[in-house]
This record gives sequence, C-alpha cells and structure tokens, in this order.
Amino acid sequence: MNLLIADDENLELRVLEKTIKKYFIDELKIFVAGNGRNAVQICDEVKPDIALLDIEMPGMNGIELAKYIKEKYVECIIIFITAYDRFDYAIEAMHIKAFDYLLKPWKEEKLYELIHVAMENVKKSQKTDDIIYSQKDVIKDYIDKNYKKDISAKDVASILGYSDVYFSKVFKQLFDDNFINYLTGLRINRAKELLKDVSFNIKEVGKSVGYADSNYFTKVFKRSTGMSPSEYRGKHKG
Repeated sequence: MNLLIADDENLELRVLEKTIKKYFIDELKIFVAGNGRNAVQICDEVKPDIALLDIEMPGMNGIELAKYIKEKYVECIIIFITAYDRFDYAIEAMHIKAFDYLLKPWKEEKLYELIHVAMENVKKSQKTDDIIYSQKDVIKDYIDKNYKKDISAKDVASILGYSDVYFSKVFKQLFDDNFINYLTGLRINRAKELLKDVSFNIKEVGKSVGYADSNYFTKVFKRSTGMSPSEYRGKHKG
C-alpha cells in the first residue's frame, strides 16, 4: 500500500515520515514530496492509496493537489494537515471529499488513528474491487452465449443480484464502455464475419446476431461501420 506525504516544511515532513514508519513500516511504502509539483510527479509514478497533504504549500497548495489526485486516482484517501484552523479550508476539504482534516501541532496517537482507519478503508475498497473483477467472464460469458437473443443490461444485472444503476457503474468499470455499446460491438463484429459468407442473406445475418428486424440491423450496422451490410459484403465477401 502506497502513502504520499507532501509538506513544504522539511522538518515536519521528516517527522511525519518517521512517525508513520514507526507504526506501519511493514505495511506502507512511504513517498515524500517537499512541494505540490513534486508530489504530482510521484503520484503519477506510484498511484498512492493514501495522501497526507499540507494545505499551505507554495506553487501548488494541498487543495489543488488533492483535486488533481482525486481526478486521476479517485479511490485515493486524502488527509489534510494544516496549522490553519480556517472554515474555508474545511469547506474545500468537504467538496473534495477528503477523508479527514488534522491540525498542527498534531498528536502522535491521532495521526496513528487516522492512518490506521484510512488503511482499513483502502483494504475494504480493494476487497470490493476484487469481488467485482471476479465477476467480469460471468458477465462476458453470459453476453457471449446470449448476444443472439434480445438481452438487456437488466437481464445480466438480475443474474448478479445488482440494481440496474449499480450494474451500469460496474460494467463501465470493468469494460470501459456501457452495456449497449459493448453488446452492439460484439454483434457487429460477428455480423462482419457472417457477411463474408454469401450463403447467408442479409436478413439471416441480422437475425443470427440478435436483430430480428432486418431494417434495424442495417441501420445499426451502417451507424457502426459507415456502410450498409450489402456494401460491406461487396468489399469483403470470401
């Protein structure tokens, strides 16, 4: 598990690093940055699970850095550390969905508690991700076996016991696309193969890949490939 500490005060940076190592030396890989720009470079290299950020840093402050991290590494847990007990900082932290907010001078026990709880949250998130990714063939296998039928995202969601909304989110995470686009792509690719065989007419090809309406099949095929099934066949028939 990777933890980033960003603080422009070198002494504070080293004390934080030393204290965290004292408790989590075998559980965390710790990376330190003396400013926001350096922290960005480290983030892109190590993809931190937890980021401990000083809000007041020159160039790129902790709020700006946290926004950058959350945009690229949404699961990263953000903990702000600052000597300034200001309400506007607290509001910004809430907008970024920071995990917590620690005031200097901090207490060792409080720092330990925050890091410990953050690590537990990371572990839970990783466990959830593992479960989700283990269900990916289930999904792919079902679509591969049933793409010729009139199937929907709701059909697959019900098999997994997911709500439609949650399934859509999971599918996007796993396949980097939505269900309709993925299913359409699979059907069109299969249709391309079948169109090379002139023993099948266009209507038969459409029906065999899940489009009972030949006109709708032609419309979808042309939208996907830029040409009608018959035009495609003319260029690619065996």
